[in-house]
Amino acid sequence: MVLSKGMIVDKETACGCAVLAADDSTVAVLNRPPVPTHTGDGMSKTTKLWLKLIISAGLFASLFIFGKIDLSKTWQAAVLANRWYLSAAVIIFLGSVILNSHRWQLLAEAVGFKRPLHQLVQYYYVGMFFNLFLPSTVGGDFSRCYYLSKGTGRYGRALYSVLADRALGIAVLFLMATAGILFGPGGAGLPWQLKTPIFAGTLLVFGVLPFVPQLSRLLLGEKNWLTRQFNNSAASIYWRDKRLFSVCMLWSIVLQLVMVGIHIVIGLALGLTNIPLWYYLVFYPSVAVLGFITPSFNGIGIREWAYTYFLTMMGVDRSHALTYALIWLGLTTGMSLVGGIVYLLGHFKIAPGEVELLEHEPME
Repeated sequence: MVLSKGMIVDKETACGCAVLAADDSTVAVLNRPPVPTHTGDGMSKTTKLWLKLIISAGLFASLFIFGKIDLSKTWQAAVLANRWYLSAAVIIFLGSVILNSHRWQLLAEAVGFKRPLHQLVQYYYVGMFFNLFLPSTVGGDFSRCYYLSKGTGRYGRALYSVLADRALGIAVLFLMATAGILFGPGGAGLPWQLKTPIFAGTLLVFGVLPFVPQLSRLLLGEKNWLTRQFNNSAASIYWRDKRLFSVCMLWSIVLQLVMVGIHIVIGLALGLTNIPLWYYLVFYPSVAVLGFITPSFNGIGIREWAYTYFLTMMGVDRSHALTYALIWLGLTTGMSLVGGIVYLLGHFKIAPGEVELLEHEPME
């Protein structure tokens, strides 16, 4: 796979080390000839997309084949769901994008991009639309990098801000899941197969990543290329500025608590009053992480399985658990459609030629 400046190819890349390798220098992107989409080093983007679609379809179908779900009960639960609670979930979800955008605004300003909040909100919504409906052409993260840096040539800096935004969200998900397990009344009773990867991920995020610049100098030396990327690029501000990190972490915690609140409201809409509040702090972050790291189409399939698994552990009927998962899927899809409306009304057309050139600009 050829990685590119200013581009996040997929969710796996967003979690990886691309943020460390992006060169911040202004490059003559438009003067370079395009290269073939498929280099022979791995699967093409189209093949990967089809593979993810097949995995998601298979997981989703297996839920009905092996999950012993009564679809009539699933439908009845959806019909009887409290409309006021569902409306509240929609409104809160719409507002959560503002919190996301403000966090990104802080991270973008740190690397030289001063943009009004309403503009970044639009970029965020459009990115959600691209993530769901245009994953093989212009991904949501790439679109955010594109819009943020358009006309500046500073694609590397935009990429840093988007990856930092992603990383903070993932970090807080692990933190919340760990806190829910350790301090929730029933956390000790959860299977170790669930707790171990969550604890390991939390240890990695908070015990290793904050010290990566120092570790790279110690293990690789001052002149090593990776050491220079960690310590001398624009991204180094995210390690040096402790206040920026603390503020963004606080906003991330607030945002994830809002997302937990949406899950609680969905539970109330379905009459699932037997689920303790601490459990939402465990299963929502866990499901979110599973959907992010599993090779699937935007987490579809694995997410529905995970919601069903966690909710049935609390005694929820499988059919109602599936209704819960489908309501969440409907909310995320609806937000993406809002992004489509913003895209059309805001004239956010991306020049295909520039996309192709940016996609194939190699990392240096």
